[in-house]
Formats: sequence, C-alpha cells, structure tokens
Amino acid sequence: MSASTWIAWAKDRIDQHQPPEASSRAEWIGIDFSGEKGSHRTRKLLPLLVLALIAALGISALRIDLIRTRYAMSDALAEEQALIAEQRRLIVRRRQLRDPVELAVQARERGFQPAKQILSLPDPIIAGSMAIEAIPSLPSVAAGPAADEMRDDWR
Repeated sequence: MSASTWIAWAKDRIDQHQPPEASSRAEWIGIDFSGEKGSHRTRKLLPLLVLALIAALGISALRIDLIRTRYAMSDALAEEQALIAEQRRLIVRRRQLRDPVELAVQARERGFQPAKQILSLPDPIIAGSMAIEAIPSLPSVAAGPAADEMRDDWR
C-alpha cells in the first residue's frame, strides 16, 4: 500500500468515526458510544469476578481458622507441659512423705515417742475356723464398751 492510498484510507476511517458536523450539540444527547462489544465482555467477566471474590474470602476465612486453631493447640501444649511438670513434682513429694526415714524425722520434730506398751490382738482370719463372735476378748464394734468397763469408770 502506497503512502497516498494509505492516507486516503485513514481519512475515510476518521471521517466514518467522526460525528457529522452538527449545528447544535443537542443531537448528541442520549447517544450511547460505549459499543456493544465491551458490554458482552463485562457481562461474562462479572460472575467470574464475583466467584473469585467469594473463593478468596472463603480461603481467607479458612486460613484465619487454621491460625486460630494453631494458637489454641500451642496454648494447650504449654498447659499440658506445665501439668506434667507439676505431676512430676507431686510424685516426688508423695514419695518423700512416704519415706520411713523422713517420717521418723518428722515424728521426732513433732515430739512423738516410741510406744511404751504395745497391745496385739489376734487376727480373726488367722484364728482359723473360729468365728469372730467366739473370741471373748474381741467386743463387737457396734456394741460400744463392755458393761463392766463402764461400771469401773464410774467408781
């Protein structure tokens, strides 16, 4: 295409797109110059954009929940470790309190002394086939003190 034909072609294109010379601007009011091609694209893209926005909001909500869950798990893990340390400390303390040597030391500090007189009663299970009621020296627990012991106390 030569330069002269190209210039003529370009002028024709410009003349086609330029509005005809009008004496007043009122003729141009209400005319839509947006074109039909652009509106079809936006009508197709709008649902996709809305769908993408909804998907992005859903993903961000899941991410926030995941972060919140991780913080909760971290707090629970720290609390569990503190409870395990306290449990270990209490196990050591319980073993110290059950230690016979420690118990003897604490008894001496509190003024306990060895027993001067120890009474031992026969074990009813070891006594064989004898029933508990058959042993005269063992009173019934529910019966209270024996009647002769009460008379001795009042004298």
